Amino acid sequence: MRGGGLPIAVVVTASCIGLAAWQQNAPSDPDAASADPPGADPLAADPPGADRPEPEPDAPPPDVLEIGDGLYLLPYCGNATARVTPHGVVLVGDRLAQYRAEITRLLATVTDQPIAYELRTHRHGEDADSVPVAPGARRMAPARTGTPPPRPGERAAPPDIVFSARLALLLGDAEVRMQHLGGGHTDGDAVVVFPDRGAVHAGHLVVDGAPSIDYASGGSAGGWIEALNALLALEFDTVVPGAGPVLEKSDAQAFRDRLVTLRTRVLQLVRRGVAKEDVAAHLQTTDLGWPLDATGDFVRETLPGLYDEIAGGP
Repeated sequence: MRGGGLPIAVVVTASCIGLAAWQQNAPSDPDAASADPPGADPLAADPPGADRPEPEPDAPPPDVLEIGDGLYLLPYCGNATARVTPHGVVLVGDRLAQYRAEITRLLATVTDQPIAYELRTHRHGEDADSVPVAPGARRMAPARTGTPPPRPGERAAPPDIVFSARLALLLGDAEVRMQHLGGGHTDGDAVVVFPDRGAVHAGHLVVDGAPSIDYASGGSAGGWIEALNALLALEFDTVVPGAGPVLEKSDAQAFRDRLVTLRTRVLQLVRRGVAKEDVAAHLQTTDLGWPLDATGDFVRETLPGLYDEIAGGP
């Protein structure tokens, strides 16, 4: 099958990071960077034979990280991954259209290739990305197993291509594989594998912090653990999480183990008869690196649903 004139083969199938620290540290006065220091003679010439510093070669701003040849991490309010090919860019992430300006600006620092495909790792409620980041780009996303009602203000705008198991894109010599691993963060979590770069964009199945389970969108701790087991069975070395720094496969394994421990501890509290409203006061998570904040999203949104999941319902 071909889409948009580009080669494509279908096999089957947050915490916000500042847009640009280099921009935040830039002088507000455009002339400030070249201003002479106090007391300098602006008319003084360099002495004969003086060495002038070589101009620095153009390089991506520090917010853009190259994690493989032609593979870049673009941090916005989360992480996007861009696979640059001679046939266009494959862009992977979540809520891409919502941060269109930031992503476009970051991507322009590493390539002038157009975005050909936009791959969503998961979907909350109805799809809110009603238009692609780039005109003409094809939008792809995993299928939903449930049909939750749209959130307020969202419009039903399904992706151009929805897959239920696996899908692969072939753009010249570059291969990009999407795999739907089941429900975890939501009921439709997918990972995107770059086999020739030994890397995977894990979406929000792997995060730098406590797990956030969207029970309204079909997520579950049990499904998340199963999805992580499937992820760890894949071949890769580098993990791009939904947000946070780039990780290794061992970090994904450690996250899975912490999630299993968390679920086991909540199960033990349920069996002891601890009420849902009291579970946060009895739950130990500091050793997992997830200290509880009574006003945080985990305690307010994820923990009550996790209790109900384990107890068998509300």
